[in-house]
Amino acid sequence: MPGTNEAWGWHPRTLVVDNYDSYTYNLVALLTDAARAHYSSFGGSGEASIEETERRAQEHIIVIRNDEYSWETVRDSILPHVDNVVISPGPGTPARREDVGVGRDIIAHTQRDGHPVLGVCLGHQMIAHEYGAKVDQSVVPVHGQTSSIDVLDDSCLFHGIPSGFCAVRYHSLTVTHMSSSLRVLARAAGTVEHAGRVVASTDIMGIRHNTLPLWGVQFHPESVCSEHGPRLLANFAQLTRMAVGRLHVLRIPPHVQSMSVQARDQRVWERTPTEPRFSLVARRVELHGVVDAGARVFAHVHSSDWAPVWLDGSDNSGMSVLASSAHAATVRYTVHSQQVRVVRATGPGTEDTLYVQTLSEPFWTWMQRTVDATRCVDSVGPAFRCGWIGHFAYEMKDDGSDDRESESAVDAQLTFVDRCVVVEPDCAWVLALVRRAVDVEHEWLDQACGFASTAEAEAWVHGQTQRVREALGVDVPDPEPLHVQMRPLMDRATYLDAIRTAQQLIAQGESYEICLTNEFQGLIAPGQMSARQAYLRMRQNNPAPFGAFIWDSSNQSGILSCSPERFQRTRVDSETEIEMKPIKGTSRREPRPFLSNEYDEWREEDERRKQELLSSVKERAENLMIVDLIRHDLNTISHSVRVERLMHIESFARVHQMVTTVRARSCAGVVECLAHCFPPGSMTGAPKTRTTQIISQLENRRRGVYSGVLGYFSTHGRSDWAVVIRTAVVADGRMSVGTGGALTILSEPKAEWAEVETKLHATMADSVSP
Repeated sequence: MPGTNEAWGWHPRTLVVDNYDSYTYNLVALLTDAARAHYSSFGGSGEASIEETERRAQEHIIVIRNDEYSWETVRDSILPHVDNVVISPGPGTPARREDVGVGRDIIAHTQRDGHPVLGVCLGHQMIAHEYGAKVDQSVVPVHGQTSSIDVLDDSCLFHGIPSGFCAVRYHSLTVTHMSSSLRVLARAAGTVEHAGRVVASTDIMGIRHNTLPLWGVQFHPESVCSEHGPRLLANFAQLTRMAVGRLHVLRIPPHVQSMSVQARDQRVWERTPTEPRFSLVARRVELHGVVDAGARVFAHVHSSDWAPVWLDGSDNSGMSVLASSAHAATVRYTVHSQQVRVVRATGPGTEDTLYVQTLSEPFWTWMQRTVDATRCVDSVGPAFRCGWIGHFAYEMKDDGSDDRESESAVDAQLTFVDRCVVVEPDCAWVLALVRRAVDVEHEWLDQACGFASTAEAEAWVHGQTQRVREALGVDVPDPEPLHVQMRPLMDRATYLDAIRTAQQLIAQGESYEICLTNEFQGLIAPGQMSARQAYLRMRQNNPAPFGAFIWDSSNQSGILSCSPERFQRTRVDSETEIEMKPIKGTSRREPRPFLSNEYDEWREEDERRKQELLSSVKERAENLMIVDLIRHDLNTISHSVRVERLMHIESFARVHQMVTTVRARSCAGVVECLAHCFPPGSMTGAPKTRTTQIISQLENRRRGVYSGVLGYFSTHGRSDWAVVIRTAVVADGRMSVGTGGALTILSEPKAEWAEVETKLHATMADSVSP
């Protein structure tokens, strides 16, 4: 009968057991693609058929974490409704129960219920361990490198896959001795880099049980650089059909479907459409070739502003926003207390409280509703058309978890900018919002957000336009050098010890990559003026696309950022389009010489350093690990993740960086998109959950703003957020600069310390470190 599962053919329903890995949803995406391809061949091309194809593909994958349910619940309530199981990669060892959870029980239970199981990486090791093989530390740990895979048996899992195909490996443990009940299907071939040498690697890459439907692969078929991942999973689907005969044809019961991580996320992020709250008054000002207009507007218009907000595209490649948090609504949130507070600054160090609430939901959810409630009607204008500007500190990673920090510092702060100047390469925009609708839940918005009438907004825009035109003719003097003696919280010896500890943990299988950081501190004159001069000097020495100077008058503190790294940009039409650009891989760059006779030599050396960075096995491995992590994060909310530029070099004043561009489309809101990918993987490593726990132990300090994100949510649905690196935080006459690097098994401790110093000087070129 049309519409039944029989009419649509059979495709295996899969339970994915997530071992708290940061690549699991890349596997889920491969499985979903396979189901989508299968049902597309039955569903036709009409809109209803396409929607039904997508629904069936999505509901055929159930994802649970390895400790989410008891074994009895999994055995009795989930396994009877699925056809096969995929056990994901993850940190740890197959011998430790807390690392593997119910996955071990599922593998053992295959002897009784015959559910086919495919184990990947840790899942592969779990199968080997359960059936008598020995799993131990590999002589040559491999993370983020590609190996040639020799297929020794192509009759089952590797059917149709050519021997010698390339696959990415992330593992420190390996199957060292097989048991009589298992058979080797594939081995690594060729060489990998290890400890500064090129060495042979022949680790076991694929196994199967002799009589039970159990298969394992040590490599990662879901990596963007692995070949034949879809074919391998298609083979597993065919092996499932052969092993269990007739597949399930009835729909998955609602109680099982609701157990899926995806289903729960959909409930958490359900959104009610709201009417636009504001309309926009906008006036365009031509720049007529004026250089560095943003700095001119800052110097002239905001010279006496006690609460300036400046998002500064100081490399002239993009956009700058100049505004003020004076008399504006500012949201502050503290993870420890789960309290959100909305205030309005009334003067330097004084403010009124507009709203206070202790949340019973994640702040991200509350903020998504708030962003939805501050939308503007469609209008013509720049990428930012007023909205929320601020930061999410690194510790927001703990929001909604049981691992909340015990400190009471502000972990998220966002100011609603209802009037501003936006500078683009060729023009400036003067913008103001006018209130046009209200809602009871966000009544406090009407006390501090938007002009009450169009006439008032137009009057402000007219006056500000005159000031902007005046500013374009103002010369900005060069800032004075700022010599700050910077001292690290972890001295060189302590930091090198922490690197070695991190590498020991990587060798034990606890992580693939750990982003270790340090903090340097120094003293400057207290107050906004010295912070302004420091920032102007920073942007002169290191112009960057995501600069920022934000001064908080309530506690006389500021953020001075010259970040080169976009974390996430979104644009909303019928869906949300997402772009992420992780940076991993850094090389020092010498300043361009003033003398023409020195230029050719400088250019030759500059190009050599770029090529050296691009060809570095270590740097490419670091970048790949984060790219695969970002794909995983996006795959939790998207159905179309794609890597558009893999590992290219972008050059800045002081450094070369290896960058990858990843894009996706999603039905999620802009805050939801940010939340699902936070904290930045380039500042944690992978897998995220276990690695952030390791970082807390190694660093033993609060990172704060550093390693978080800074940017905006615009009223028309766009957002743009940068990773907070190359950043100084100033408070009470003390300046702190965070800096660090990603550690892998290939890292050389002394070189890592040199990279820390390179990044410090890229941030504060005038600084001196002991």
